[in-house]
Amino acid sequence: MFWDFWIEEFDEKILLNLGFHGVCVFGDAQSKKLFVLKGEKIFAKNSEELKIKCKRTKADFLLLVKPNVKMQRVAIKRCLVDGINAFVKYPLIKEMAEKNIALVISFNDFLNSKEPTKTIALMKDSIKLAKKYKTPIVIVSGAKTKWELRGTSELIAFGEVLGLKRNEAKAALREFQEKIFERQKLKKQGKYIMPGVRKV
Repeated sequence: MFWDFWIEEFDEKILLNLGFHGVCVFGDAQSKKLFVLKGEKIFAKNSEELKIKCKRTKADFLLLVKPNVKMQRVAIKRCLVDGINAFVKYPLIKEMAEKNIALVISFNDFLNSKEPTKTIALMKDSIKLAKKYKTPIVIVSGAKTKWELRGTSELIAFGEVLGLKRNEAKAALREFQEKIFERQKLKKQGKYIMPGVRKV
């Protein structure tokens, strides 16, 4: 089951045709044919704003977008978010692995980059570190409109360009996402306590 874990305009028919079974929508969406989670982008100028925004949200998936190193450090140390959309360096990317926070790579960042060659190089560096320290990797379209959506085969190929093996690129479209989906199901059932701990 493949997920696009960052879209901002929902179109059920297109997503099904592109090969997805689930999505994380940063906006409103309902579907009888797709699994749908609600995402929220977190932008913060300081640590206090970051903590307040993360505490107030009721989203299924929290994504810290384009943070500076200081905000990365606070979010990772306090385990405030589920994913980070940025070029993360050592030792923070190692700590992300320990806290099960995903490195989120958006095709849209490349698509709209003014310096695509530099963007690809930075993405490759981040993925290389993520693989070394076993940090979860999530590849998304990052589509702001339905016309920016990309199919599963395109995102898998994009992952391969960035240095992932084919099976790793496929995993980047489902492995971490399914864990988030399962966590949210347990929360709704009142069975989730904390990572690795659940009621029976």
